[in-house]
Amino acid sequence: MSALVVDAVVRDGRIHITDYFYRTRSAKAAKSWGDGVELHIRIEPKDEAVALNQYRHLFGHIFEPVADYTGYTKQELCLIAKAQFLPDDGRTSLTQLNHEEMAVFIQQCEGWLGSECPDAFALMEPHRVA
Repeated sequence: MSALVVDAVVRDGRIHITDYFYRTRSAKAAKSWGDGVELHIRIEPKDEAVALNQYRHLFGHIFEPVADYTGYTKQELCLIAKAQFLPDDGRTSLTQLNHEEMAVFIQQCEGWLGSECPDAFALMEPHRVA
């Protein structure tokens, strides 16, 4: 289990978890991670949060074909992209971006890798689902 994502709402000036299975899922996650594991908890409005599909697009549709074509790993491509495109304000992780910032990062990666390695994306075209 890599992340525990829950739904919540602000009501009467307090944050209330609305996820019906939160207790079960959080117990399973805690058991999986083990005692003493440090956690980073980020709470933000849902419309500002980075969406899982943004990560899937970045790593599956942008980094993966280039990795397959060049021999770089997706993680190496991500490190190069972060060095080039993360905001110059001390942030070092994609998890520190909000939805809009992640969208800009993805556009920059698409432009960079699309121009640097267009053949990698051409190989993917027959496999893309419209």
